[in-house]
Amino acid sequence: MSPDQRRAQLLDTGEKLFGEGRFEELSMEDIAGHAGVTRALLYHYFPTKADFFGAIWQRAHESISTTLDLDAAPTARDGLVTALTAYLDFYETHLPLVLIANRSAIASAPVVRAPVERAFRVLCEDVLDAVGATGHRRRLAEAAFTGWIAFVRETTLTALVDRGISPAENLAMCVAALDSTVGAYADLGPPSRSE
Repeated sequence: MSPDQRRAQLLDTGEKLFGEGRFEELSMEDIAGHAGVTRALLYHYFPTKADFFGAIWQRAHESISTTLDLDAAPTARDGLVTALTAYLDFYETHLPLVLIANRSAIASAPVVRAPVERAFRVLCEDVLDAVGATGHRRRLAEAAFTGWIAFVRETTLTALVDRGISPAENLAMCVAALDSTVGAYADLGPPSRSE
């Protein structure tokens, strides 16, 4: 196996194991055993379990961001709503990974936070570039976007984990928050007719 193939195989194994919600109870030795490799080889690729999960989480975010085509949307707002829907669907499908990334002992580790922050920073930059946001209004829109992402994370956890609201209610709430935060500082375009 090439180094890239071995790394991908290890990530596949980790995603499967962590997808069963077993993050805290698994040691690197357990993971290596499931992958059919030595612990030393696993540590060669990933120095810590947080690094290992961070690589899994980054790969997951890269896979979803490659499916998003903001240019195909009639307005920036429509593109953001499409991206939001894709992320919410992804989070529902990968709930155990979402819980590790948001409610485990490593949730605040930079290696876990970085892939998410990077994906959303790129999304924000792409949208604000597309709508021609500049100067101080752009800085306000960037701050609003950061706050909106935090809002989306919390309401999504409420919808998917605590079941306090339905996924449809969460989507509607997140879109309303988008309009009143980012939309207050950047012209994202009107709502689509289907809303």
